[in-house]
Amino acid sequence: MVIWRGWGILGLLFVLVVGVGLGGLFRLVIGEEREPLPIGLGLAVAGLILFFAGRWFQDWDARRRADKYIESRRAEVAQTIAAGRFQPVPGYQPATREEAEQLGAEMLEKEHAQVVRKLRGHHTLFFIPMQYFGLVVVLIGGAIGALGLAG
Repeated sequence: MVIWRGWGILGLLFVLVVGVGLGGLFRLVIGEEREPLPIGLGLAVAGLILFFAGRWFQDWDARRRADKYIESRRAEVAQTIAAGRFQPVPGYQPATREEAEQLGAEMLEKEHAQVVRKLRGHHTLFFIPMQYFGLVVVLIGGAIGALGLAG
């Protein structure tokens, strides 16, 4: 059974396709005398690439979703400022519209950073974020490669 969330399934597919493909390529270059070494190298390289791809996925998707959320919030804040009811903190009413717009922009910027932070880690495989799953694959590939060097 494979458990994933978001685009986490791509991590498994990536490791299978790239890891096995690179393992086969390394096997042609290294030869068959050190059999586990090419497989380990293929997995290690695939895991390393998956680490960087996972980080990109996490950042890209979190920012994309946060931008979409903040766009809807921006309309709400603009409507509240236009109506003269904007209060950045309860009990404080900005003196001018310019002050209200400045405080509203600062508030939305802080909200954006919080939303991005909350949305990271959405793409997982076996409850492990994609980039960390890549590190696990690097360790497994390194162990298999070490067996090839020892044997």
